[in-house]
Amino acid sequence: MKKVLIGLWVITLAMLSGCLSHPSVIQFTGESKTWSASYTITKMNREDHMERFQIRYKGKDPANVGRVKYKFTGTTMGGSGEQKLSGNRDIVSGSGGNGAIPLEDSTIQVTVEWKGHKEEMELSTGDSRK
Repeated sequence: MKKVLIGLWVITLAMLSGCLSHPSVIQFTGESKTWSASYTITKMNREDHMERFQIRYKGKDPANVGRVKYKFTGTTMGGSGEQKLSGNRDIVSGSGGNGAIPLEDSTIQVTVEWKGHKEEMELSTGDSRK
């Protein structure tokens, strides 16, 4: 009986560790007239996750955009930055940790400013678009 219980315990532990070893991904996306953005959360396990924020210039000449200021805010997170867009269409930032993450049905507000222009967009998952 003891061997059976140990065997069941080993099988259960193997199944649980297999479930936890595959990262899950939540992606928020949205766009404005000139920009598109995404905020991706990759859950590594029950506690740890990685976050990646990306904005992309949709115009034809990114080298003429100059300095771009951006800000993003959600219910449990936020960030901002400033970077020169010099030939590259994307601005990417990332972080990791084990704090709170946005719920899949929430939204993230993004503001992008450049050369006297300002655009805002709302990022959401497919679940929150229903």
